Amino acid sequence: MSQALELSETSNSVFSDFIDLLRSELPEVTQEVVAEIRKSIPEYHRPVDSAYDQILRISTEILLTGFLDRVADPGAPATQRNETCRAVGQFEAIEGRNLDQLQAASRIAFHIAWRRTVIVAEREQIPTSIVSSTVDAMLVYLEEAVAQIRLGHQQATGHADVRRREDRKRLLHLILQQPAVVPEAIEELAKATSWWPLPGEATLIAVHPEAPCTRAALDADVLVDMDSAEPSMLVPGPLTEARHAMLHAALSDASCVIGLTVPLERATHSLRWARRVLGLAEEGVIRDGSLIPCRDHLMTMWLLSDPPLVEELTRHHLEPLRDMSDGQRRRLVETLAEAVTTRSTAVDIGERLKIHPQTVRYRLRQLESYMGDSLDDADARFSLDATLRAASLRNRRAPSRRGSPPT
Repeated sequence: MSQALELSETSNSVFSDFIDLLRSELPEVTQEVVAEIRKSIPEYHRPVDSAYDQILRISTEILLTGFLDRVADPGAPATQRNETCRAVGQFEAIEGRNLDQLQAASRIAFHIAWRRTVIVAEREQIPTSIVSSTVDAMLVYLEEAVAQIRLGHQQATGHADVRRREDRKRLLHLILQQPAVVPEAIEELAKATSWWPLPGEATLIAVHPEAPCTRAALDADVLVDMDSAEPSMLVPGPLTEARHAMLHAALSDASCVIGLTVPLERATHSLRWARRVLGLAEEGVIRDGSLIPCRDHLMTMWLLSDPPLVEELTRHHLEPLRDMSDGQRRRLVETLAEAVTTRSTAVDIGERLKIHPQTVRYRLRQLESYMGDSLDDADARFSLDATLRAASLRNRRAPSRRGSPPT
């Protein structure tokens, strides 16, 4: 507003002549700006007459012309300038650059235009008030142009982020697809997805469906799918301390399981195991928490891989005790489990069960009479050991989550 007032107070004829003089300088100023930008900023030094070079020249010409039009008529619409600036900002985003180079180019253009304005003004003896008002208008124009450039960059970056996120999600699905796709298909999509280098190994993360996730905390190369019914992540390579800290920052206290680090072609197995451990945590078999290491619960997962089979094995091994009362059978099974799984002495078993060692010996003799030679057979003893461990784990399930009390 004050800018228009200052200019209106100067001689209209002198001001109009000054604008015409500056307009006649435009071709030479444009060439000088383009040449200096190409020389000073390596990212913009492209072959002459290439499409990239033409974009630079046309944009410079439009913006310089737009400035003179704006100074001559402050009320004129800035539509073309704004569209050009937003397009330039979008182009920078598409090229994968921030606005540092573009702001440097803007400063170069301003200094050259300002220097030429002063030269013309001194040569033609233009009043200082007109020169001062013109330079002030130049600064305002530059600020408005940069704001439009930033807007275009933000818009393109937002669209690119969404597109990249979807591409990364498709890549994750392709890696985990069963039956497995040919490696060439994964490699081709990885190249198209902002050049995601295929790792030799990967660590899969199973995440609870209701877990919050701070995506901004994740490293750029982490593949993420938080939108499916079973959210997951893929971290390239092994889980280093830095990667672990990154996951903690992104997932905080959310229920999730860190899968095994495996070759990329076995990623689907790592995620399957991690999801199984997450399910065991939900069932109360293992302690729930954030970033649960899958490797700490491999045996538990294996023993409970087929619950109906565990029930059948339990029924088979404990068949000799079927006619006992529930209390008697429970006491004998408790003693049997301690004896088979720990192989401890009667004294140690008695301490753990809080009974007299003689009672332990009595129960063991009873078990031998009911179960015969099976307790001395190595294979039968191994099967019994695994079965009793699995049954014990199965009975840890939280009653509220299973819908029925443990048996």
